[in-house]
Amino acid sequence: MNMKHIFSFLASVFLATMIAACSCAHYDEAEDVYEDGLLLNDDLVAVRSSDGRLSIRNTATGKVTIKDINIDWTTPSPRDSLAVFCSDGKRGYYNVYTGEIAVPAQYRRAWIFSEGIAAVQRNGNIGFIDHQGDVVIDFRFPYHGNPLSSFVFKNGHCVVADREGECGVIDRSGQWIIPAEYDYVSAYEDYVIVTREGVTLQMGYDGTVINAFVLEDLKELTYDEEEIHRTRDGDIQYVERTVSTGLFAYCIGGRYGLLEGKSLKRITEPLYKNIYAVSKTMFRAYLLDYNSEVILNEKGEVMK
Repeated sequence: MNMKHIFSFLASVFLATMIAACSCAHYDEAEDVYEDGLLLNDDLVAVRSSDGRLSIRNTATGKVTIKDINIDWTTPSPRDSLAVFCSDGKRGYYNVYTGEIAVPAQYRRAWIFSEGIAAVQRNGNIGFIDHQGDVVIDFRFPYHGNPLSSFVFKNGHCVVADREGECGVIDRSGQWIIPAEYDYVSAYEDYVIVTREGVTLQMGYDGTVINAFVLEDLKELTYDEEEIHRTRDGDIQYVERTVSTGLFAYCIGGRYGLLEGKSLKRITEPLYKNIYAVSKTMFRAYLLDYNSEVILNEKGEVMK
């Protein structure tokens, strides 16, 4: 091999080494991202480049499965394979086992998959899609600033609101099983708790009222009274004891009223933010502005 060929060979080796070094430097500059529960395949890693963009790379194949997204994910349901990602202000879904995009980013907001479907927002309304991105419940439910815990199906039920803002419950076909006519609805496996105009009910999914008087809180109204005791040595001691008024403060819809303990008769409607006992016949009742208060007697009458 003459000197010309030797220099040509060394130059090619040097160039290949530099290319490899540059390729390695690209990943060395990237920052590994902690993604607990967001990637469920040990071959998948999430890395953030120097410009803040995020990518998912399969270390076994070297393939970048998702490139240049923003980290705006929601931890997926333990029983589902799809999780939310964000790209250029739009949300989509990726597979936590393959790292591949399952539903392209196209929605303003997106919620976790549950029972095979997920809520997404488009043009201000909420609809539901399946794993293929097909719409299974139309976009007819308004978005009212609901948290990420909303719009998630549990036991075949989901709480949504109609266009007037009234709440109800739909099934997986999008049909109302609890009509949208309540201020608040909390859904459980066998029943719902609904509130309308300050009255809270326990109701079955067939519309049957199970309990017509559901309380959020009940507390005995007591006050402290100071007693004077004289010891054997003639010293005076002051001892505080707690005295029961026989009345209770009950709470419905975040508001308190007076309840008679023995008869369980409601003395007042739930009109106050809170009620405290001063004596057996005097009670401090805070109004809904949190600052103003009135004095009630044991009959619930406002003292003037």
